[in-house]
Amino acid sequence: MTLTLAVETSSRLYGAALLDGGTVVARATADRSDPGFVDVGVLAGQVIRDAGRSVTDLDRLAVDVGPGNLASVRAGIAYVNAVAFAREIPVVAVDSLALLTTQAARTPALVLRPAGGTAVYASLTDADGQVTLRHGEFDVVVKDLAERVGEGTVALAGARRAPAAALLAEHGLATHDTGLDAPDVDALTERLRAGDHDPPVVSAAPLTEASVRFRGDGFTAAREALLDGGVALLPTDTVYGLAVHPRRPEAIDRLFALKDRPRTRELPIMVATPDELPSLGVLVPETARRLLAAFSPGPITVALGIDAGKAPPWLAGREEVGVRVPADPDLRALLSDVGALLVTSANAHGEPTRQAPGPILDQLAGRPDAVVDGGVRSGEASTVVNCHLDTPRIEREGVVPATEIARVIGEERSV
Repeated sequence: MTLTLAVETSSRLYGAALLDGGTVVARATADRSDPGFVDVGVLAGQVIRDAGRSVTDLDRLAVDVGPGNLASVRAGIAYVNAVAFAREIPVVAVDSLALLTTQAARTPALVLRPAGGTAVYASLTDADGQVTLRHGEFDVVVKDLAERVGEGTVALAGARRAPAAALLAEHGLATHDTGLDAPDVDALTERLRAGDHDPPVVSAAPLTEASVRFRGDGFTAAREALLDGGVALLPTDTVYGLAVHPRRPEAIDRLFALKDRPRTRELPIMVATPDELPSLGVLVPETARRLLAAFSPGPITVALGIDAGKAPPWLAGREEVGVRVPADPDLRALLSDVGALLVTSANAHGEPTRQAPGPILDQLAGRPDAVVDGGVRSGEASTVVNCHLDTPRIEREGVVPATEIARVIGEERSV
């Protein structure tokens, strides 16, 4: 059985629950405005002790990443990420909009969360389960989503339900006020039991207007395609890459088919931060730490060994993996949202890597499921350094010159 600690802190009422498999074995809530309240760590510790367990027993964590009261959301995320890092266990990140939709228990459902001033975060789940996310001015967002409802009584949850009902009525839509203001920890445990969540990540990040999900651009489409098992064409800080989610192995064969080459080599990974590597079972020796500190985020790929006992199933059987932390902030935001991605250069087998989406798509044997147009890239590849060897060696000299690599690691023999 998987032992999961679930933490909900997106509003004034905090909650924590411990699940053994699909069974809640302990649960507690606390009002953060209560004079006797200390912090979320104390609340979570109480739940773990009530179940007769310890933090070392945990296999997984789950947290509400908002949107909501940002300070409260960050408190829960900070606690969960700290435990995840110390225990090297994964995190399931579920957003408040999805949790309130679960609590509404009917569709179509419109969920609203305050975003400061007259702005809101909104989620519309239609009768078929399709979800549309928006961020913006209340009137604009609600009117836009009203046009997507079609027919049926709309369940309302979250903030500003009465004015939302009035706007929907102007579009001829009936509403049902659920009376729900904010999600609770029970909605989070229900999502976990149903398996209704994105794949686990190494660390969670707050959901804000800057998050990929609310952007409404190519990165939003890329996120959905990757989580659905598709291939995305993404701009990095050097060249374009073809990316797949490692927990969607069926996508890897499609990636190689697009490149028109047999699946003869393992793919490197991109991560949002080097801090993710230990929980992926990736071994980071001192030389690699120095290189990553000096040149990442940036145009350097480091080949590292893997601890088979700690690596996730998708790294099973591999002795080493190439790792890169891209400098492109939009790409790092995507990586923070969906976790590590398997990424390779976006070129057909035996062909040069082009610098813009048009020439790349002309070259590939088919079209990726999502294309993010980041304009023209430099075309110069990252420098690859193998730090899995006793003596680090440059496998490919790219943007970072060999002299700079040697300066950082103090090994002229690596050049």
